[in-house]
Amino acid sequence: MAESTADATVYQLIKQARVLGLAQDPELPAEVRRCLASADQQRRGLHDDEMLQICSFSGVDPGLPRTLQDRAEVLVTEARRHLLLRQPQLTAPGGALHPEDRAEACWRDCWHFLRVLIYSIASGRSAFTDSEGMAALRKLYSLKGVPIHAMTIALEELHHLTRKETHNPDQQQQISACFQHLMRNLNESAVKS
Repeated sequence: MAESTADATVYQLIKQARVLGLAQDPELPAEVRRCLASADQQRRGLHDDEMLQICSFSGVDPGLPRTLQDRAEVLVTEARRHLLLRQPQLTAPGGALHPEDRAEACWRDCWHFLRVLIYSIASGRSAFTDSEGMAALRKLYSLKGVPIHAMTIALEELHHLTRKETHNPDQQQQISACFQHLMRNLNESAVKS
């Protein structure tokens, strides 16, 4: 009985967990919100026409978000390599990212965080998370024993690598603002007293 309750709780949190809040931002035009919602629901990068439409609204040069989107797999792979060099015990038996499917879920989450960050960069908005969805994600991570410290190391490396994709200081600042927002929201205490 307790196991089915725990499973129901996890299932409910999975349904509620959401990173992207921009799709509900009333300050964005309806068509931009629709593009973001469609891409997010399908858990994919932006199509070229969506990228152009969002960047046209925001005034952001689409070159950076396109580059980041094209290089997302490489960037996440490099962040993973960095984390495992620093903490190889994570994927060893008994480690927080063992067995392999647990590690793959972590890398997939890193990719999804980067995907949503790219949406925010294209939108020109550094505050992009959904507060209720992030609270559900933090609770889910807590229940599932996701090593937030390790996720933080991987995301910090992803931040560093992403900034290296441009030499433009304004774009680097936008990237940093987005990552800082994400990290602040991801590392908030899941339980408020």
